[in-house]
Amino acid sequence: MFIRMLKEDGFAIKLIDHDHFSHGHASDEEEIELLNGASAVIAAGEQYSRKVIESLPDLRVIARLGVGFDSVDVEAATANDVVLTITPNSNHEAVAEHAIALMMAVAKSIVSMDKAMRNGEWPTQPLMPIRGATLGIVGIGRIGRDLAVRALAMKMNILATEPQPNMDFVHANGIQLLDLDTLLKTSDYVSLNCALSEETRGLIDSHKLALMKPGAVLINTARGGLIVEADLIEALQSGQIGGAGLDVFELEPTESDNDLYDMDNVVVSPHMAGNDIQSVEDMGNEAAQCVIDLFNGRWPDDAVVNRELKGIWNW
Repeated sequence: MFIRMLKEDGFAIKLIDHDHFSHGHASDEEEIELLNGASAVIAAGEQYSRKVIESLPDLRVIARLGVGFDSVDVEAATANDVVLTITPNSNHEAVAEHAIALMMAVAKSIVSMDKAMRNGEWPTQPLMPIRGATLGIVGIGRIGRDLAVRALAMKMNILATEPQPNMDFVHANGIQLLDLDTLLKTSDYVSLNCALSEETRGLIDSHKLALMKPGAVLINTARGGLIVEADLIEALQSGQIGGAGLDVFELEPTESDNDLYDMDNVVVSPHMAGNDIQSVEDMGNEAAQCVIDLFNGRWPDDAVVNRELKGIWNW
């Protein structure tokens, strides 16, 4: 759909089928060669360093699929008059659904019981409850709010930490706002739903993990860099926390010998939380619409990251 949208607006399309590139592992030189001559890109997992941006003089727009933009040097984009957009309206519900799925899978030992039964066993250990448990949400933006609504429907108590909360939503849903340390100490489940930045990189380290309740479960569908993975592995191995559901990792794709793979109390998925059939289509359409709007002189306020270019940028 989004390719047709762009073609109908006069854009010539170049498809890049290059796994190394799309996973963010191509060199700057490879990226520059692949993107040479592009006026706009619909960006996925690839990296946009200062060198790449400065070496693409025709580039006017980087339209990122999803809401994360830590793969783009925003300062370099702004300095080179490249508008960076995201798709804030497309995949937040998919990510919230996936966070719930990971939480349920860990709490109910779905993966380990499936393995055991396929090996001829019949496990009978009691499972962790969801109803009545406390969910701490770190970052209650669009995704965090969608997660909260779903968790409330399952009779969970909701705590949250958020620097700029939507207070109407907080009050309407009886959510208690706390500082991070207090949230970690009092939550049975903790879900990370905040952006990765220099301030949040390594946010959950050994000190923060030590604050969590024994047996608590950590869910991460945001960015792998929010967690110091070695500290998480140690906390899981020692029994400091009860389990983890992870869609994102420090290194992606992960190494095959990652210690997390050996733990029955860990459920993993390959950074796919926001990528269900509906959200993939919606993200592509929203990103394409951003490109089309900018080309036609319309400024997509909600989607632009480097808003300081408004009024001085032109195609």
